[in-house]
Amino acid sequence: MTTSEKTVEQAEKNGVAHNVEGFLKEQLAQAQKRLEGLEGEASKVMKTLESRGQEAAKEVQQLWTKLQAGELLTDPRVQELGKKVDAAGSELRKRLDTLQTRVVEAVGVASQSQVQSLNQELSKLSKKLDMLLKPSRRVNGAKVSGNSASAPRA
Repeated sequence: MTTSEKTVEQAEKNGVAHNVEGFLKEQLAQAQKRLEGLEGEASKVMKTLESRGQEAAKEVQQLWTKLQAGELLTDPRVQELGKKVDAAGSELRKRLDTLQTRVVEAVGVASQSQVQSLNQELSKLSKKLDMLLKPSRRVNGAKVSGNSASAPRA
């Protein structure tokens, strides 16, 4: 390779290197501009979030003050929510009772209502039995006391 060819090759390398350097500088400048734009947007978002947070904190403080004063319980919206919660609680209790009954039936154990019914029936039968046995006790009791020496005489 001759000196002139080496010079041309060196010049081409310098030109390519200069082009690559320029390209990289341009890309870096564009990236810098995009970062600055993103930083600006992020700053706006942070300010918006901060103001919303302050507003929410004020609203929560107002609600807390109303709750402590008892005003919140008179609010129709709160009363409506309370009714819905009560209804949901009643429905849940009914479903749990039904489920409990089904489980007890599946296991083969008497349910609480069945036990109460049996207790009532036993109480009725016990009263009837007492009524039937009272006259015989009186007769037996009179016979025993009539035979006794300590029985009063009429």
